[in-house]
Amino acid sequence: MRPEQIALMPTVSTPSVHPSGRWAVVSVTHPSLEADDEIGQLWRVPLQAGRARSGESPARITRGYCDTAPQVSPDGRLIAFLRRLPGHRAQLALVEAQGGEPWIITSFKQGVHEFSWSPDSSRIVLTARVPDPGRYGTVKGIDAGHEDPRRLTGVMLRHNGLVPGWYTDRPLQIFLLEVPDPDAEPAVRPVGRAAGRPGVSADDCRPGTAVVRALTEDHADWSSPVFLDDAVLACRQAATAQGPGSRELLCDPVRIDIATLATRSLRRRHDTRSVEAVTVSDGRVFALVTDRGPSACEVAINTEVAVLDRKAADLRTLTDPDTGFTDSMAPAPGGVLVADEFAGRGRLHLVGASPGSDEILLDHDVVVTGAAAIPGGEDVVVSLVAPDSPGEVAIVSGGRVRVVTDFAADLHRATDVTRPEELTAATAEGPVHGWVLTPPGQGPHPVILMIHGGPHSQYTGSFFDEFQVMAGAGYAVVACNPRGSSGYGQDHARALVGRFGQVDADDVMAFLDAALTAHPDLDPSRIGIMGGSYGGYLTAWIIGHDGRWAEHRWRGAIVERGYLDPPSFVGASDIGWYYPQRYNGESRAEQESQSAMRVAEQVTTPTLVIHSEQDLRTPFSQGLEYHARLAMAGVETELLAFPGENHELTRSGTPWHRRQRFEAILEFWRAHI
Repeated sequence: MRPEQIALMPTVSTPSVHPSGRWAVVSVTHPSLEADDEIGQLWRVPLQAGRARSGESPARITRGYCDTAPQVSPDGRLIAFLRRLPGHRAQLALVEAQGGEPWIITSFKQGVHEFSWSPDSSRIVLTARVPDPGRYGTVKGIDAGHEDPRRLTGVMLRHNGLVPGWYTDRPLQIFLLEVPDPDAEPAVRPVGRAAGRPGVSADDCRPGTAVVRALTEDHADWSSPVFLDDAVLACRQAATAQGPGSRELLCDPVRIDIATLATRSLRRRHDTRSVEAVTVSDGRVFALVTDRGPSACEVAINTEVAVLDRKAADLRTLTDPDTGFTDSMAPAPGGVLVADEFAGRGRLHLVGASPGSDEILLDHDVVVTGAAAIPGGEDVVVSLVAPDSPGEVAIVSGGRVRVVTDFAADLHRATDVTRPEELTAATAEGPVHGWVLTPPGQGPHPVILMIHGGPHSQYTGSFFDEFQVMAGAGYAVVACNPRGSSGYGQDHARALVGRFGQVDADDVMAFLDAALTAHPDLDPSRIGIMGGSYGGYLTAWIIGHDGRWAEHRWRGAIVERGYLDPPSFVGASDIGWYYPQRYNGESRAEQESQSAMRVAEQVTTPTLVIHSEQDLRTPFSQGLEYHARLAMAGVETELLAFPGENHELTRSGTPWHRRQRFEAILEFWRAHI
């Protein structure tokens, strides 16, 4: 795979199934170098084998610039989705399920975030950010640089990815939308005499928009809204709800009465579990919960599935805390469908309403990214990432998976995909699990040791563009999930707390040694090391401690968006008010003892530092200082700074910047390995 071939990588949304069970709809997006943006449309995917045999195949059903997040209405008549026009925010749109011209029905200045249908298909509940008066273009003629100053208190102030980062003055609010009649005549903007009538402003008339009513009007951030009887159930972020100064990661499940707007929390007082998402299945409320502990902001904790006991007004946990689940659920007969993170895979579960009723429906070498039940049977349709594809749709039946799309066909025609080989390194402290990708051709191959971010995340054996581009350029990739990673139980994840640069570095180095032993076609004299975010930290820490692992072995290092100095993270990072304290220790001395910045002057390895100028997660200043310290110590170093990008450059950055990043990385490796 070459850098420019990122444009051939499809991303597939969670499927939404028509009530007939005959087809599902997904969005398929991809980076476009022509538009320098993410673009894509909706696709209809037939689900019945007989229809596929008769010649019916997946088909594109919209022609928008970027259409995403489709949901079929419960009555099957309409598909709601998010449509983003060039240079604009995403708005809610509708299209008839049997085909027709879509129309946009909202006009929120900050766009629509998420939405869900009412059971009778007459209404939609959605979330959208609402700017304070005078902010973010709400007053004509006043741009961001001329707004009033912000008067700020507390510690939760900014969020990576929001430009310019502030979010306390544009809370995420809930709105109720009455679905327009698709048979009604389209509205038109009044002009001339009609526009001049008293009380009518042409600027305020937006043809086709729906009637919308605010259900919340506060400064809390709300998420995951769903209908529950005559109310809406949603998650309210505790820190924003309680006002400035709160230091909690908790989210409350709150019931909002649609008629009166009265709110009631559905949790016991002093509950330390954060409710990350809710859904309703068979009349029961299911939730994804993370126990944040006495501090209310604990880290490296697995997310579990719980059900609401309405009589006790309490959440009853249903799953094993050693299994960590991802951030979405889907209703299904008898419970909810939810994917996990498990040993480099993403399995699919059906979790019932009673403890212990957790059935694994799919346990293959894939990562399930979304799921939906198919009416009329026990089959499930999923979106997934496979070892040879970034995104496909498949049907799960009886523990087996049948892929029914080929969205990666253009990628397969253009290049070969290198399949990872699983490897487990045995150490005195326990096994370390990971993968080796060997490029085509005869060795010995130069080696890139790659370290993931998080650290509470995981590498998988499924398609990953970072691995494929390195292998495509002739480099073997060695990658593992050291202690601190997700997917191997709670103890494995928590083993890193207070021990950055210790157990994690030992695991990574032990895995590298095992890979070199197991694969004699890897060249131990030509090794590079790289990582991003926490992975950037561990890369910087390792090259600053060469003596700890005997000989100096690195030909080069790439430190990307690194978490390099825990003490200076406080106040500068959007998560600096809890992340260093919980992972490295409350005292400055504890944090400094685990700082990679503190050992920068010990580095001798040629190092490329990559950072984005708008990164609020690991602030740009971290990369600037690290590069400066290396340069002043006489290290061969370069800083690659990306304007306009944030911490998510590698995942959702503009396509040209993503391509240029890969090209710079390969240029660095060619020069040093």
